Amino acid sequence: MRNSKKTLLIVGGGFAGMTIITQTYKQFNIVLLDQKSYFEFVPSVFNAFIHPESIFDLTLQFKQSKFGVLFIQGKLTHIEDNIAYYEGGQIEFDYCAITIGSNYTNPIKSTIPKLSDRFIELKKTQLKIIESQTILIIGGGTVGVELACEIKASYKQKTVALITKGKILSTMPKSASEYAKKRMLNLGIEIQENYKGPSLDSNFDLVFNCKGNNYESVRLNDNYEMFDPKKQILVDDYLKIRTNQNIYCAGDICISSQNETKTAFAAEMQGEIVAYNLKHPNKQIKSYWIPNTYIISLGGWKAVFVFETFTFGGFIPYLMKLFIEVVVVNDFRGIIGFNTIHQIMNYIVYVMLYIYMIMQLLFAIAPLGSKIKQDQRVELKRIQQEIEEFKKQ
Repeated sequence: MRNSKKTLLIVGGGFAGMTIITQTYKQFNIVLLDQKSYFEFVPSVFNAFIHPESIFDLTLQFKQSKFGVLFIQGKLTHIEDNIAYYEGGQIEFDYCAITIGSNYTNPIKSTIPKLSDRFIELKKTQLKIIESQTILIIGGGTVGVELACEIKASYKQKTVALITKGKILSTMPKSASEYAKKRMLNLGIEIQENYKGPSLDSNFDLVFNCKGNNYESVRLNDNYEMFDPKKQILVDDYLKIRTNQNIYCAGDICISSQNETKTAFAAEMQGEIVAYNLKHPNKQIKSYWIPNTYIISLGGWKAVFVFETFTFGGFIPYLMKLFIEVVVVNDFRGIIGFNTIHQIMNYIVYVMLYIYMIMQLLFAIAPLGSKIKQDQRVELKRIQQEIEEFKKQ
């Protein structure tokens, strides 16, 4: 029976790739190609900068997968028709999902092939932090803010500074930015926003560059029209690439018509769309709007939760992120029960989205209704005045 199944090649075992695996392993023979041998829950990696041994709670080894996946370690070079070429071989497939994600500066997002070597890298990072008295973070996005807070909360005696060319969490709601900034100042982090001066690297013992993602190009049938200037892959409404309808794309490497914010949650949601379309080729669904949802760690037991324009901070968001980490990692490990919990979590997010949209609609309608009532009162008063004047005549 296994041989009667079609082959699904998944390139990249990140959030999107692992989501597809957990939802399609019963329907396909899955081949996973990744240059790393493990999945890593990157949103919580900064805790491993302080406690390197925690990386084993955030990871899973692909060869230990319980989903019957054939894992091949290697880097994709190009795809021609239905054959994927990697350094050292080739793979024929019926369907393919490219979910290779994005790159970030080491050691934040590592490309180290073996988990044991990743642990060594984190131990070295921990030692560098311990030995440094002055630490500079370049970049005021989620990565820079989380890293600065994690270090300062753990090493209060050290000087930690953050510089950014814009505002702290500039793409977030103002309330989230203000909450994070207040927390950073309370920790004693030195912040310089709108910085346009010379490099300050030489003034600090240790520097972390947190200025954003970059992407690797993938050659598909020698057709470069499907890439945007950042080397991300343009897809149609069903998350398929334009030159081969048997190839899907999801996660950071993908550019869809929704222009979603690149987060782990967005990658999971796109992975679910791809998984559904693979299982229902005659009843496929289009990519839908994915809400902007974040939980940003702020050191200690504090975090800030962001859902569209709604935010709140404190201990509860910290617990939420910890719970999500446990559920997602154990779901991807194939532990019974966690996939159901994971699905319920995602449904809750969309229930929140519907409630949010209804509230936004009500808030938009309420002023309109108030204006209509005011206009009606003015009109009624005018009619009453006309009646009174008529009576006087």
